[in-house]
Amino acid sequence: MLLKNTKWITATINSLLVILLVYTGTSKLIDHNLFKEQLARMGYLKSVAAFLSIALPVSEILTGVFIAFKSTTQIGLWSASILMTVFTLYVALMLADNKTKLPCSCGGVIKALSWKNHLWLNTFFMLAAWLNTYLTGIRKRE
Repeated sequence: MLLKNTKWITATINSLLVILLVYTGTSKLIDHNLFKEQLARMGYLKSVAAFLSIALPVSEILTGVFIAFKSTTQIGLWSASILMTVFTLYVALMLADNKTKLPCSCGGVIKALSWKNHLWLNTFFMLAAWLNTYLTGIRKRE
């Protein structure tokens, strides 16, 4: 009975994740050269910056598309949960290592956030993605 009341929650979270992932992925591809340069400025990513500059935004867009279609929603939610966890850990490490002078390589208006606000945003979306992965899995088994 409780799960029937969560349908609007899962739909809202799915919509927010699709918007976030497609928006940031597309923004990174539109401003691809800048995104690649920002990744290369991070010493430990320099050797894989060219690969990541394509792989990350394409992964974000595909994840958003997977969430949008009922037949692939669960795969998309797992992917979103993992991506958001990695992004959240990355921002936390940037804060812990005091590397906040480096530019944010996120797409669109999200790069205008402070590193701390970015951590809060990522944490929210990470928890929302994991919650939806769980709720959608339970509802699928019913």
